[in-house]
Amino acid sequence: MKKVGLNITPKEFKQLSKWAEEVYNIAVVVDYFCETQPDKEECYNLAPIVKYLHREADLLNAFFIDYKKDFENLS
Repeated sequence: MKKVGLNITPKEFKQLSKWAEEVYNIAVVVDYFCETQPDKEECYNLAPIVKYLHREADLLNAFFIDYKKDFENLS
């Protein structure tokens, strides 16, 4: 995989990591709500989109978790 150099500070990395975690947590809650309310047409229609968002948010959050130690060592 090609590496891309990012010019962000550890403080900026921490903020981005926090936002990624918040997006992930929101996706988990909405996914759970849609799964437990399949009788509501809106939830039924949104379920595939929410599942996709949950998966992508999980990957994003995992990226920040994997690289958090590297940025903590720079601080």
